[in-house]
Amino acid sequence: MLPNWLTNEYFQPWLQKYYKDEGLKVLKIWAKPAGGKGENFVGVMTRIQVDFQQGDGVLKNESYIVKQALSPDIPQTAVFVEYDLYQREMNMYEFILPKLKEILQEAGLHEKLTADAVVVDRERSTIILEDLTSLKYKNANRVNLLGMHHTKVTVEMLARFHAAGVVLKQRHPELLSQCFFTNFFSRDKKAYTEVYTGLYRAFMRFIDTQPELKKTYGEKLEKLRPHIMEYGARAYDVTDQDLQTLIHGDCWTTNVMYQYDNEGTPIHVVGIDFQFSNITSPVIDLHYFFTTSLRDEVKEEEAELVKFHYLTLKENLKKLAYQGPFPSLQEYQDQFERRRFKSLMANLFKPGMTYNGTEDVSDFSDLYSDTPKGRHVQKAMYTNELYQQSIPKLLALLDSKGVLDIQ
Repeated sequence: MLPNWLTNEYFQPWLQKYYKDEGLKVLKIWAKPAGGKGENFVGVMTRIQVDFQQGDGVLKNESYIVKQALSPDIPQTAVFVEYDLYQREMNMYEFILPKLKEILQEAGLHEKLTADAVVVDRERSTIILEDLTSLKYKNANRVNLLGMHHTKVTVEMLARFHAAGVVLKQRHPELLSQCFFTNFFSRDKKAYTEVYTGLYRAFMRFIDTQPELKKTYGEKLEKLRPHIMEYGARAYDVTDQDLQTLIHGDCWTTNVMYQYDNEGTPIHVVGIDFQFSNITSPVIDLHYFFTTSLRDEVKEEEAELVKFHYLTLKENLKKLAYQGPFPSLQEYQDQFERRRFKSLMANLFKPGMTYNGTEDVSDFSDLYSDTPKGRHVQKAMYTNELYQQSIPKLLALLDSKGVLDIQ
């Protein structure tokens, strides 16, 4: 359903400005939902079709994506508002992403970074974006996870994004308002404590059903339980010795879209959904992306992928004529290792991200709430065989790195 305010008269001046065509006339708007189960919990997304006539008389039909904040009467809305998610994404599309694009284009880096914003309406907490599917971009399969081709082009995209973020932070610190220093684990925020403790509770219920995992890791994981928010916060903490930039903050399969060549190989990638972008170490994006989105055989190449990101980031910063400190590869690998706890926390979302069963998981709180419905949904999500196969490998790696020990 179209919101009742989204009329021809409302949209026409925005389109005139976007296309730089004062004679443009909107003729008709209609809508259908955008996105599927398990793909977006933070807002309401609608794909609209728009018939319009250009100033030169040519008739056009284009599609756009309308992103609206959840209604204030939905309980989970309070979680997202506390973390400035709606304000932050509007800032990203109105101010930050256009500036990142400008920085990259100065250096001759013209590859598309994300969807253009046609509308950023703060009064209605709404963003209207160009529809990337009309440019032949599409999502990869979130249930099957990503192979090496998808992974490398995504890491390249992140390296460009991170490089532009380093330069943005240096040149335009005034654009980075307080919301960009807020993350999932910010110590002055509380709502995500309930989210993560609930996700961890569901994870421990799953561990209790796996005799070998419970025997090997159960006691360590239980001792970690009271500390997860503080250890998560430490992963985001940065010092003057750390490379700091603007990160995507929620880079997983559904928040990236790909263009493919005729053989089905991904050749271009863009990021979408920037509600969680914040200033910290770029390796946070790597841990989150690697843990939530890669097939096991690709994740086994983690060390090479970190090196690939580092070298691509370094190359992009050179093109951007960046003058500032930059770590050695060894220092960068150390920064990655010091934040490995992030991968344990990212893993808590993975059952929901990869779930493809029949349960209704449109309510975000069902991922973590200790209610009959929540427990039912969480049990169903943990039946994913690919996920179950990945857990012994993840826990063995984390244990070998000391991540499961009390710090």
